[in-house]
Amino acid sequence: MCTCVTPNDPRFLAGSDARSIQNAVCAAAKGDIRTVRIPRYNARTGKPGWLIDRTILLPSEITVLLDDCRLTLAPGVYENIFRNENLYTDVSLTQAGEQHGIRIIGRGMATLDGGEGNDLREANSGRDGRPHIRFNNLILLHNVRDYVLEGFRCENMRWWAINQIFCRNGRLSHLNFYNGDIIPNQDGINLRIGCSEILIEDITGRTGDDVVALTALPLGSDRALSVEGRDSDIHDVTIRDVRAHTRQTVVALRNCDGAKLYRIRIENIADVGGPYGPWGVVRIGENNYYRQRPSLPGETYQISVRGVYSRCRGTVFLAGNLSDSDIRDIYADGTSMYGVSTFSPEFVSKETGCKVSGGVTMENVVIENIHYNAIPGHLDSPTFAFPGVVYNGCAVDFRCMRETDTLKNVVFRDLFAKAGVPLWLAREGLTLDVRA
Repeated sequence: MCTCVTPNDPRFLAGSDARSIQNAVCAAAKGDIRTVRIPRYNARTGKPGWLIDRTILLPSEITVLLDDCRLTLAPGVYENIFRNENLYTDVSLTQAGEQHGIRIIGRGMATLDGGEGNDLREANSGRDGRPHIRFNNLILLHNVRDYVLEGFRCENMRWWAINQIFCRNGRLSHLNFYNGDIIPNQDGINLRIGCSEILIEDITGRTGDDVVALTALPLGSDRALSVEGRDSDIHDVTIRDVRAHTRQTVVALRNCDGAKLYRIRIENIADVGGPYGPWGVVRIGENNYYRQRPSLPGETYQISVRGVYSRCRGTVFLAGNLSDSDIRDIYADGTSMYGVSTFSPEFVSKETGCKVSGGVTMENVVIENIHYNAIPGHLDSPTFAFPGVVYNGCAVDFRCMRETDTLKNVVFRDLFAKAGVPLWLAREGLTLDVRA
């Protein structure tokens, strides 16, 4: 047994569950224990479970132990379950305001639950008296270092489950997700601008959108939370052992408008199957979401991908720019359309207004050990096929490329496809350096 503070202590009981937990957190922060244990049983109500009607604010050097408990957001409220306390204060955008040592650790069936939800969506974010959509994150961390999120489940996400902005030296491990009802953008884990030196491992479950997303959009809404003296790049991140299901992509990397993505290691990523059929398993780059321009050469580099397993639609998708990188050990099965691809016909996004197209410019990249053993099952979708064009699948599909795209010192090695299926397809005039 650990020595800890509990919200069931009569000294901390208040008129609401959230206030009782906050009282316990504040008491722990003033003492030497600095650990708050939230048990399954709630002494205030005499029942299991805790109803959260206001955000629990976490100071530095605090451990919250979720001991087989369930914390559920109250219906209709615009609140996170946990947020670091400096966010939205005068020091939050300064380096002096950086917090540290926040740990949320789960045991047993520890669960954070979005409950019945509310009416806040990206479409009405910040409108008609509603706050920004990030008030729907279950956990929101900003300008935090040396933190741990481990061993709990997130259910019924109201938007992204876990959102990190300008965070560093973190570890997220042994996390499980279940999105529940379909609402827009039910991501699992998001690293946004300014995040670095983070390990994400052993992630399971189901989300309604990306399971893990690294997204550097420096001119988007995150810009309002930029920390002085810090850049917007995302770098030095390891993502491994993700076995999940989603409607979108299991692991997605996106950057534009000058923000860089680099030194990213991705290993052992699999779609485990389910009712949705993900758009893809790993995405590197996207020609979308920019305010001024997509990414340029030299802004996405040192990306290492090893061990990707698909059952449906896409496997590894490339867009934008990529250099000094390697993609290896890719296995496309089931109804997958390809092993590695840039396929995305040109269109204008209704969501962003951006002109979106497939295509990638690459330099000093190895794409190796790609296995295609699928039966393409999405020939009626213009997202994955040219209507009326015969397509039997392939290991590498580079038919959608921008006129400006080039491949310099890009090597394709050890491509495999079942009998009667081509190893690779490419835009007319583009030759891939395929080696035995």
